[in-house]
Amino acid sequence: MIAAVLLAAGEGSRMKELKQTLPWKEGFNLAQASLEIILACKEIEGPIRVVIGAKADQVQKNFEKYSDSRLEIRRNQEYKKGMISSIKTGLESLPGEVEGFFIALADQPLISPGTYTELTRVFREGEHKIIVPVYRGNRGHPVFMSSDFLAEILEMPDSPGGLRPLLKRYQDQVLWKDVKDPGVTIDLDYPEDYFHYRREGK
Repeated sequence: MIAAVLLAAGEGSRMKELKQTLPWKEGFNLAQASLEIILACKEIEGPIRVVIGAKADQVQKNFEKYSDSRLEIRRNQEYKKGMISSIKTGLESLPGEVEGFFIALADQPLISPGTYTELTRVFREGEHKIIVPVYRGNRGHPVFMSSDFLAEILEMPDSPGGLRPLLKRYQDQVLWKDVKDPGVTIDLDYPEDYFHYRREGK
């Protein structure tokens, strides 16, 4: 069983406003568009957890229209501590049947649904326990990890750098997987990114 954690807890300090609720296209905001990509992947049979934090009540309303049984909303009360705290919130108490999980970002609405399928296939057919998509030499998200690392992640300190220390520690188990999807490297951190790619995405 494969699971996914979508991180949507940040305050959007570089965007200067809450990114999750920014309009995107076709009636979806940024977080909804990113979630739709994950929901479209049938290989993710396990929980799909959206971790919220900043303005949680406002953000949670964006997911009330979904009826997919895989979807769970998790609140990170300590989101100001950084990304690791949100990752841990999303991974706590995962079912024992989960073999591995994706860590995805709510500001990446341009990823192809096929990328999730491809990374899942690579995990199930290969020997690598961590898979990171790479487009033209640039690493991106979603990152896929075996559940073998679950306990260690839950014990990580809430320090800057996300999962990078873990990837460095287990670099011999990381597959830097070349993909043809530029969306894996496009995260919308700044207003100029948002307006540029929103125009292109229409």
